Amino acid sequence: MTVKGRSAWAACAVTALAVFLCGLDHLVLLTALTAIRADLGRDADAAAAGWFANAYLVPVAVLPLPVARLASRFGQLRVFTAALVVFTAGSAAAASSTTAELLTIARAVQGVGAAGVLPLSLTLVAAAVSARRRPVLLGVWGALGGLAVAVGPLVGGAVVQWGGWQSVFWINVPLGCLLAVAALVFLREPPTAGVRAVARPRPLGGLRAGSGHRHAFRGVPAVHACGFLMHAAVFGTVFWLAQFPQAVQGYSPWEAGLRILPWTAMPLLVAPLAGLAMARTGTRPVLAAGFLLTAASSAWFAVLLTPQTAYVMQLPGLLAGGVGMALFFTAAPEALLVNAPEGSASAASGVNSSVRELGALAGVAASAALFTRQGSTAGPVPFTHGLAAVLWGGAAVAVLGFLTTPATGPAIRIRGRIRGRGRVPSDAMEQAAPTLPTVT
Repeated sequence: MTVKGRSAWAACAVTALAVFLCGLDHLVLLTALTAIRADLGRDADAAAAGWFANAYLVPVAVLPLPVARLASRFGQLRVFTAALVVFTAGSAAAASSTTAELLTIARAVQGVGAAGVLPLSLTLVAAAVSARRRPVLLGVWGALGGLAVAVGPLVGGAVVQWGGWQSVFWINVPLGCLLAVAALVFLREPPTAGVRAVARPRPLGGLRAGSGHRHAFRGVPAVHACGFLMHAAVFGTVFWLAQFPQAVQGYSPWEAGLRILPWTAMPLLVAPLAGLAMARTGTRPVLAAGFLLTAASSAWFAVLLTPQTAYVMQLPGLLAGGVGMALFFTAAPEALLVNAPEGSASAASGVNSSVRELGALAGVAASAALFTRQGSTAGPVPFTHGLAAVLWGGAAVAVLGFLTTPATGPAIRIRGRIRGRGRVPSDAMEQAAPTLPTVT
């Protein structure tokens, strides 16, 4: 392989590992929460635990546009590297926290760093790769993001069990420092025009006349609404469901991570099959199936779970939830591309990313309110009562999402073409490349 080829793979590795680290850091929290509550005591009640997650999600949701503006002024590479440093500093602060308040502030600092890393990583890796090699390398880039979703709880469980919950954050410090140095060595600044295009996207309101564009204008908000509702349903429920094996059934963090794996690993296994199904049926049926399976999973657990429920009885709910999530997150980017007017894919993708994160934020906040209203973390029985309320709420939100899917429109993508719309430009496909959830 040529030197240029090796540089491209190095750039892909640096950006993908940075995304992996940011995604992993949110997910490892799920299996660390029980240990954090035990260590911090009353400071870390159910409401405080919700803020450990939301303090990270708020910056990720609201800062992408300010980050893009900073990048247009100071350069993407410089802002990306600074964001890695901020994320690393926040990780060190989180590991050193002795109260729930300090941990919440440190998580917010981590979120500020992640808000810079996540949106800029894609454009930086794209700038380092030729158009011919871009699909392969972007596939590797996306796969590592998916891997963070799959192994996050498992890694978190292992680290917490053998190193304490502080190790979940300490592990980011050497890795973040290495990635910041590697970014300066292997990445290059993209063309200035591309940065300005991201920072000042074309408004979605500036649509050309015509029935197709009028339909697109209606379809884009519907896709945004679906993204909001799916993230609210999934992340509101999994935040508490992931704690059930430890807090109620007494499993170790590592054992809890293993038991969550059927849910988190499904996107890696099901996404290719979902793509094949989408090519035949279009995006709307796949989106609808994702919502239905998500609702069925939450309802299954709400009816079934008691402190004595055997794992074999929990497994169908975990599998259904994982498959539902995989179907939705495979079809949602395509649905956005189908509906976005020409020239507006980048703007639509940016808005959709923020809306999804706001959905996750709202889901965790609402679930914390439901949990504290109906239960508590004082013991297995009150925890299960609170979890049941959260699960029924998640099922209701998923049903609402299912009812929203018809508004995403009937357009069908077949063999690279959109019926009635023509081929999606390759630059739009890159700008609206799917981003995996940072459980978000």
